[in-house]
Amino acid sequence: MAYALQSLIHILEQDSDRLIDNNPQIESLLEKTRSLIDLLEKSSPLSRNDIKSLESPIRDAAHEAEDVIESHIRDQILSGQTQLPAADLKDVIKTFDSIKEEMSKIVADDHKNKIQADPEPPATTDVSSTPPVVAVPSSKNRVIGFDKDLSLLTDRLIGQRPTLEIIPLIGMGGIGKTTLARKLYTDLQKHFDIRAWVTVSQGYNMQLTLLTLLECLRTGVADKMHQATDDQLVDDIWDTQAWDQMRRFFPDNENGSRIMLTTRQSAVANHANSSSSLHHNMQLLDKDSSWELLVEKVFGEKASCPTGLRDTGRKISNNCGGLPLAISVMGGLLYASEKTLEFWDHVEKNVSSAITKHDVQFKNILSLSYNYLPYHLKPCFLYVGAFPEDYEIRVSKIVKLWMAEGFLKPVPNSSPLEDAAEAYLGALVDRNLLVVRRQESDGKIKAFSIHDLLRELCLKESDEEKFMWLKSLDAPQDPEEIIIRRVSAHSSLRHLPVLFLFLYFGLLRVLDVFQLEFNVFPSAILELVNLRYLAFTCHSALPSSISRFRNLQSLIIRRLPSGRAFALPSEVWEMTELRHIKSKETCIWYYPKDGKIQPLQDKLQTLSNLQMYGFTNQVVGKIPNIRKLGLYCNVSMQSVIDLASLQKLETLKCSSDLSLTTRDFLSYLTFPPCLQKLTLSFCRIPWGVMTTIGTSLYNLKQLKIQHSDFQGTEWMPNEPECDPTEPEWELTGEEEFPQLELLLLEDMNLVKWTSNNSCFESLKHLLIRECCSLKEIPLAIEESEALEKIEVDESSPFVVALVKQIQKNKLDSGDDIQVDVHGA
Repeated sequence: MAYALQSLIHILEQDSDRLIDNNPQIESLLEKTRSLIDLLEKSSPLSRNDIKSLESPIRDAAHEAEDVIESHIRDQILSGQTQLPAADLKDVIKTFDSIKEEMSKIVADDHKNKIQADPEPPATTDVSSTPPVVAVPSSKNRVIGFDKDLSLLTDRLIGQRPTLEIIPLIGMGGIGKTTLARKLYTDLQKHFDIRAWVTVSQGYNMQLTLLTLLECLRTGVADKMHQATDDQLVDDIWDTQAWDQMRRFFPDNENGSRIMLTTRQSAVANHANSSSSLHHNMQLLDKDSSWELLVEKVFGEKASCPTGLRDTGRKISNNCGGLPLAISVMGGLLYASEKTLEFWDHVEKNVSSAITKHDVQFKNILSLSYNYLPYHLKPCFLYVGAFPEDYEIRVSKIVKLWMAEGFLKPVPNSSPLEDAAEAYLGALVDRNLLVVRRQESDGKIKAFSIHDLLRELCLKESDEEKFMWLKSLDAPQDPEEIIIRRVSAHSSLRHLPVLFLFLYFGLLRVLDVFQLEFNVFPSAILELVNLRYLAFTCHSALPSSISRFRNLQSLIIRRLPSGRAFALPSEVWEMTELRHIKSKETCIWYYPKDGKIQPLQDKLQTLSNLQMYGFTNQVVGKIPNIRKLGLYCNVSMQSVIDLASLQKLETLKCSSDLSLTTRDFLSYLTFPPCLQKLTLSFCRIPWGVMTTIGTSLYNLKQLKIQHSDFQGTEWMPNEPECDPTEPEWELTGEEEFPQLELLLLEDMNLVKWTSNNSCFESLKHLLIRECCSLKEIPLAIEESEALEKIEVDESSPFVVALVKQIQKNKLDSGDDIQVDVHGA
């Protein structure tokens, strides 16, 4: 709903200049759209149940407005005419007026009720606001797969520390937080004179919550509260305000009190206790524990599974993805059904749908996580469901897609949309709706995934909200998926006729056909003038008419055959909305047409695999906000390229063809001090360059040197090349690489790597791969207190011995590091 409004605002603001004849209606519609978003953001959780009835009308009205406007623009561009009859938005505006009036009344009534009622809002009646009294299980309650968790938490709870300790249990819905907490609450009752348990939903009532706590203490010992130790369990905290209101009632009297709280949100846990050492992050069950839990749920605590059902049963438990709630629900289904191999085979093939279909509680618990999301995060979460099961999603890709779809709300006079997207992603991870799969050395998320059952939730909600239609065409050995939406199409299919099915959707914003190969750039794609994201593979060059894509933000190209460079048409530089230009497995080059330099590209963030041919300081001046840059050199450099003027450049990748012509390539670059990540591939590294990098790039956190050659002897032009001495990298500066956290050396000719001083004081991760000639590395590396891991792969025995010596020295000094050696 709100995403549709935000998307409409993007269109109205971006394309108003092309709708000049329609300005009065555009301005009116823009004002009403902003008002509706403002009302939504001001609405309380309690009024959202009433607003829910307006979601469909709002969405449909927003989509209708988008279709009218984008169809008008499409007709204008394709016809080549600058003036067309104005798009008629009168009916849409009337609909918005009606919706705004109704929503204003709901919000006003809610505000009025708040003033007249008690300071605390009453609890709602949905599953999120059940009465806070919780029935605590008996001591016979058994948990499976949590032995280590129980041991660790028991030590924390009954330790001899007198000060009050707050211990958050964090994890996704259904992972077992409450089950584990209840087990501890019951088993440790003898260690605490007073215990209390309360559930705090998002629509909590603080007065009722406190009365519930007092009810738990109605055992005659309430008057001794100031003397006794106590243990409180606060279950299912959704926001920091709820915690703050409760926390003030539990002072620290240094009597060994403990408060354990469960939450799905890391932000709540951090707010309750900033000491992450006391946080307990719940993990999914392993395969053996999953199977053990399923068997108990189906056959009882001491029974076993019949031999004929075991293989299928294990597949069923594995398909639950380690989520205890899913396994319990599946166990209940199998317990109540016929225990035949035929039925179990059927269930095994449909585990996710079987769980969500047969258990209302399961759907309700997972749906809470979605229902309580802020409006701006809901479309981003649902969009993740478009990717296949168990798919590792790269952050760099999802950021571009969210932008193209118009989900992101820009912050005026602030950071670019890319930063907003990463903040949205972090919020979803903090709520345990997404699982981090890979991280950068600086902690930034590089790739993530979604639990299969949460993906099922995405698909269910998407279908109900008409957000997305997922069409699967599965082949037995090679499952493929297509996503068809009113605004986007992704495809990993290799069947060309299917692509043209998409081209009937003239208002597409996203077209990802990267896995399809075109001999010639399809002219039909040029009809999709509303594209924001285009990814494709082609044997031919780009046509100049690509400039039709006035709103294109991301252009991702793979040119076949691989490695063959091609020119970008100069018209590309007229597309001022471009934020990312990426070429894969090939290089692109740009040379100004008729010597003219392109307009300012102040939105461009990424420009990858650009040949140095035509890349001048004038071009550098036209991309002032570039953040990621990839350069490839196969020409003789004539003048210095001043990259230092790119004050926002964070990531730089430099590569060359390793010829004599390009051997001095790096000497002609002036690096920007703001650089955080530097990759040198297939480069000759002359004397002094590494010292310059180490001393001037004081913000550098990642350095990767791959398939490159260090020069042993300085080679002078116009002189015969002499035999080099052993290639050496000597660190001579006092403060070289002060912030470097990750260092990769791969396939190098390096023989000596030495240092006369302390170095790499912040280094966390060192990787040495295929360095067969390396005989010496700086033992001073071991002085880095930050060092956590060294990996050595297919390298010389000298390196292996030296790394093991570093590990031994660290152990002798009381430190421990992880050392992985492969192919030694």
